[in-house]
Parts: sequence; structure tokens; C-alpha cells
Amino acid sequence: MGVPSASQGSELVELANDLRLACQIISRRVRFESTSGTPPHQISVLFAVRRGAQTPTTLAERERVSTPAMTRTLNSLEAEGLVSRSRNAEDSRSVLITLTGRGQAVIDGVYASRDTWMVRHLEGLSGEDLEALRRATGVLSRIGQA
Repeated sequence: MGVPSASQGSELVELANDLRLACQIISRRVRFESTSGTPPHQISVLFAVRRGAQTPTTLAERERVSTPAMTRTLNSLEAEGLVSRSRNAEDSRSVLITLTGRGQAVIDGVYASRDTWMVRHLEGLSGEDLEALRRATGVLSRIGQA
């Protein structure tokens, strides 16, 4: 891969900016398309817990919030019956957070709402645009995994 010329570099910077902004706009819109009534920051925690039991400290680090802030979030989720706490068999001083059946149902509903939103916005596109998006999806996935 050669070094881009000044004009190519400028074009890449402009494309990078446009692409980043488009991805952020879509991500933000999809993130808020949920009929669950559960706030987005709590949904994010539910998505993390669905991967397996985790400690509140691990969740706080993942979400980049303080441990007391995560404790408040977990208290709310537990009060709603979306997560449960149990003693950590490996460390009796800590607890593990797991997803309940009700929590899984909320996640399923969020996925369905977000997919419905996206389908609604794809339906009016031309075949050419849909094909361009199919190709772009592969490229974006590779960028995201790099």
C-alpha cells in the first residue's frame, strides 16, 4: 500500500469523518429505538450480563462508570426483576449478577424494536442502494474487527 498523495489523504480524512458521523447517527438512533421503557444505560448493562454472570466491579469497568453508579443501576435492574444477584463461589466477598428470564425478554424486545426500525428505513431504498449497503456492511464489519 503506497503513501497517499496530499489530495488522496484529504479525501480519506473527509471520507473517514463522513463515515464516522453517519455511523454515530445511525447508532444513536437505533440505540434509542426501544419500546421496553428501560433506559439505554440499563439496556447496555443487560446486554453485558447476557454474556454470562459478572461482578458489579467488572460491569462498572466495562461501562466506564464508578462502582457506586453501577450499584445504583444494578439496584434498579434488580428491583425490576431484570437481573439477580448470587454469591460468587470463587470469592465469597463478592456477588455475581445474572440475567433473569424477564431481563432476557427485555433484551429480545429491544432487538425486535431496533430491527423493526431498521427494516422500516430500508424498505424504501432501491435495489441498488440495498446492494451497496450489503457490500458496505461487510466492509464496516472488517473495519470494526481491525
